Amino acid sequence: MENKEFPKVLVTSINAWRDNTGINTLIDFFKCWDNQRVAQIYTRASLPKTTVCNEFFRISEPVVMKSVLKRKLKTGSVVENETDGTENKGLEEEQKIYAKKKGKFSGLLGFVRELVWKFGKWKTKELNEFIDNCQADVLFMPIYPTVYMGRLQKYVMKRTGKPVVSYIADDNYTFKAVPKNPISLIHRAWLRKYVKYIIRNSEKLLVIAPKQKEECDRVFGVNSEILTKGIEFSLYPYEEKPLSNPIKMVYTGKLIIGRWKSLSKIAEALGDINKDGTKIELDIYTTDSLTSEQQVALNRNGCSVKGALTLSEVQEVQKQADILVFVESLDKKYKNAARLSFSTKITDYLKSGKCIFAIGDKDIAPIDYFNRYDSAVTATSYDEIKMKLENIASNTNIISEYSKKAYDCGVKNHSKAELNELLINTIKNASHKAERKDTNE
Repeated sequence: MENKEFPKVLVTSINAWRDNTGINTLIDFFKCWDNQRVAQIYTRASLPKTTVCNEFFRISEPVVMKSVLKRKLKTGSVVENETDGTENKGLEEEQKIYAKKKGKFSGLLGFVRELVWKFGKWKTKELNEFIDNCQADVLFMPIYPTVYMGRLQKYVMKRTGKPVVSYIADDNYTFKAVPKNPISLIHRAWLRKYVKYIIRNSEKLLVIAPKQKEECDRVFGVNSEILTKGIEFSLYPYEEKPLSNPIKMVYTGKLIIGRWKSLSKIAEALGDINKDGTKIELDIYTTDSLTSEQQVALNRNGCSVKGALTLSEVQEVQKQADILVFVESLDKKYKNAARLSFSTKITDYLKSGKCIFAIGDKDIAPIDYFNRYDSAVTATSYDEIKMKLENIASNTNIISEYSKKAYDCGVKNHSKAELNELLINTIKNASHKAERKDTNE
C-alpha cells in the first residue's frame, strides 16, 4: 500500500538501480522511502534489480548511438525489475561496450559521446508519456560530469515544472578537475551551463562533503546540506582488536588515476621499516590488471597484490586488518581527480572501527575531511608516507587511538537515522513549497 505521506519522487540518473553492487549511493538513500512513491529514468541498457523502486523508464544508450543513423529505432521504454527468469540482454551488451572503453570516457571519446546524445533520438513520446503518467511531486537530480545527462534532466524539469532537489558528489563544475587541453576545457564550459541551471532551479542542493558545501555555497549562493551514505552503527558496535604481528594493512579498490603510485610509495617505505624484520605488511586486493611496472612496484618489501574479492570477502578481509588504506594520487596530473568526491568506502571504513591510513593532496575533500575531524592518519606528500608509517611502526598505540577516532567520527557524522531524516525532510519541504506556491497562484 502506498504511503501518501511520502511525496512521489522521480529520479533521473545514469545507472540502472541494482542492489548489492558497488554503485549503490542512490539506492542507499532511498531505502528509507516508500518504494511505491519513487520512480527512475535512467540511461543504461541493463535492467534494474532493486527493492527500493518498481517504476522505471530506460533510455538505452547503445540504441541512442544507433539512432543517430536509424531514426525509427525505439530508444526508450518502460521496464520492470529483473527477475530470475528475465533475460537481460541489455546488460551483456552494455558490459561489452564499457569493458572496451573502460577508463577512456574522457577527452575526444567523451566529447564524441556527447555529440551522439545531442543528435541521437531520445526525446520520444514514450518518454513524455512516462513523465506525465508518473505524476511526480518532486524531482531528484544527481549532477553528473556529462552534458547529455544535464540536458535530459533539464528536459524533465521543464516538462514537469515540479520542484527539484539536486545532489552533487564530485567536482562537476570547476575547471580545476579537468585536463588543460582544448577538448576537455570546451566540454567543461558546455557542462557548466547545465550544472548551473539545475542548481539554480533547485529548492535545495545536497552535497557530499564539508569542503564541497563550502565551495558550492560560495559559488552558487546557496545553503546546501551534506548527505552521505548512512550507517546503522548499532549493528556495528566498536570492538578493539588485538594487533596482528606483523601489523596488517589492507587496500581494496582500483589502481587507476595514479593510485597505484601512492601504494608503491608505501611499498618503498616498507623497505626500510622491515629491513630488520617484518613489522608491517600491505595486502592489495584489486580487480585491475597490472602492468609489468606495477607488478614490480607493488610486490616487494612485505607488500603484495592479491586477487579480486566479492563484497562479502572484502568485509571479512577488512575485519581482519589492523589498518585500512585509503589512497588518491599525489601526482600533479591526477591529484585533483577526486577534489570534491567522497567515496562510500570512507563511511564503510569509519563503521569498521579500524585505523585509517589516508594518502592524498591536502586540498581534496577526503583528506580535508579526515584532517578536519582528526579521523585518520594522513599523508599529503610522498615524504610524509614514510614518516607516518615509521611513527606507526615505532608507536603502535597510534593504531588503537585512530581506530576509535574513526569510529566516533562515523557515529557523529553518518548516522543512518539522521541522514534519512535529512533526505525525507528536504524532499517534503520542496513538495510543500510547491503546494503553497500553487495555492497562492
